[in-house]
Amino acid sequence: MTTVSLLSIAETERESGIHRDTLRVWERRYGFPAPLRNERGERAYTDGQLNRLRLLKQLLDCGMRPAKIIHLDENTLRQLANQLNETTPVPALVDSLLEALIVGPRRSLEQQLEELLQKNGLRNFLIEVVAPMNHAVGDAWFSGRIGVLDEHYYSEVVIRLLNAELSRMSKNSGYPRVLLTTLPGEQHGIGLLMAACMLCLEGAETFSLGVQTPLDEIVRGAVESQCNIVGLSCSEYMNRRTISSQLVRLRKLLPAKTSIWAGGSGVSKIQYLPTNIQLFAELHQIPSAIEAVKNKVI
Repeated sequence: MTTVSLLSIAETERESGIHRDTLRVWERRYGFPAPLRNERGERAYTDGQLNRLRLLKQLLDCGMRPAKIIHLDENTLRQLANQLNETTPVPALVDSLLEALIVGPRRSLEQQLEELLQKNGLRNFLIEVVAPMNHAVGDAWFSGRIGVLDEHYYSEVVIRLLNAELSRMSKNSGYPRVLLTTLPGEQHGIGLLMAACMLCLEGAETFSLGVQTPLDEIVRGAVESQCNIVGLSCSEYMNRRTISSQLVRLRKLLPAKTSIWAGGSGVSKIQYLPTNIQLFAELHQIPSAIEAVKNKVI
């Protein structure tokens, strides 16, 4: 007898990037996803539903409306997603790394990344290798080309490499002082490490709280550490409306003198935020932003 793997609503939210409240609304309004129920009567989702939800999330982030696509089957959704991906060519180097992740052996990917770090230096490694590779891995995960195992393995390799680089950097006090974390619900931490590396390269001092820090604790950490900036990493897995609302709330809670910097693919299409919230579409914007902050002090 075959055992069907089922996911809770919390797991489905995490793996699809779609908030659980949205899942419930879609269930009532569109009839999808129509979850099963476990022995406790709680919603339970199949792998097939998760695959469709991932594709829906990818298409919604490109501007499509749920009512237009939610009833399409997985193959049709995948075709639409592939058409969108074809408009954004993947650099040959990234394509080679992605192939190593998919086909293996896994050690080959790790060796290639280590060699690229040594060859290019940390700054160029972050901008020219890790940043585009993150996008490619995310697209491959959403489209079903890779699984959770592959995505987690890639993340762990990059995290190990970046942590090693950070440990070798000077721990002397710098300016500005930046508190780094993610918003509640954001579990991906690679962006935090990338930002920490770039900031340290520019002479900033960083304090990392890890992922998913409650807003009131972010405020407490920023105040107690006398930070000039709160830096937030927002991935494409998190709903942009949720990101926007939490940024607005955090802005109200923080002292006026403390800036908010938010970066990552999750903020790429966000507009109309309060003043003193600066959005970063790309890593290479960090050096000029740090320079501007330092010039204000002079």
